[in-house]
Amino acid sequence: MKQPLRTLLGALLLSVGLVACGAESTGDADVDSTVREFRLLTYNVAGLPQGLSSSNPELYIPMISPLLNDYDVALVQEDFWYHGELSADVELPYQSEPMWEEPTIETMGDGLNRFTTFPFTDHIRVVWPSCHGHLDCANDCLATKGFSVARTELEEGVFVDIYNLHAEAGGCPEDYIARREGIMVLKDHILEHSDGEAIVVAGDYNLSESDPLDKELLEEFRTLTGLEETCSKLSCGVDSIDKIMIRSSESLELVPLQWEIPPEFVDSEGNDLSDHRPVMGRYRWINH
Repeated sequence: MKQPLRTLLGALLLSVGLVACGAESTGDADVDSTVREFRLLTYNVAGLPQGLSSSNPELYIPMISPLLNDYDVALVQEDFWYHGELSADVELPYQSEPMWEEPTIETMGDGLNRFTTFPFTDHIRVVWPSCHGHLDCANDCLATKGFSVARTELEEGVFVDIYNLHAEAGGCPEDYIARREGIMVLKDHILEHSDGEAIVVAGDYNLSESDPLDKELLEEFRTLTGLEETCSKLSCGVDSIDKIMIRSSESLELVPLQWEIPPEFVDSEGNDLSDHRPVMGRYRWINH
């Protein structure tokens, strides 16, 4: 797995759990009577089997479970092997079913699941067109990576398409090719199936602004889809591969208010509960 790359300032702030960015100015929001907020979390939970995972999932995933209740939408990646433990203490009423009910080493699924206070329909999963499985880079072919999407109802008649993704990892030339192919498939799906809709596209992008090829792909993806990255929009100064991007529509405006690395996802000694840190975005929606 590709680890998050951060600016020096971001890394210093992250080490003490203080990264949080906010912008409260919402313009016309104050005069609109239909104004609401939601908090969305994206989190790679490192749920490969114990010994294969870079974390300690047998200990940490049960600790993650109740913490997800603090969010309106929780999107998880690498929920491969311990879905029962991850969902055990989650009280959010709407939850996706795993790709495979009983995973095996050969069929672990995509690891993409969602827990939310909002009802959702038309939940689908799309597998990336290719993977690269060389152990010197990242053996991504062990899992069926890709993205999922569901039309989510924020309130009666108000919908947003929420995407959850886990991109190809690794730094070999073949990984860059596979990652680009996958991101372009995601782009095509957004343009075809979410045309004119407000959308959130969150997850483990495995793309860093500090890598020239990654940055080029990110800029192309944002330009073609009209998405904006929440951290960049709020000038957070953190280069994380775990990202939340948003796009408003003519009828539904999504206003980023806050980007944060939540500090509570640690054990009693301050160790992270995964090899990734979670990312939270807080948004105001305005139904025009």
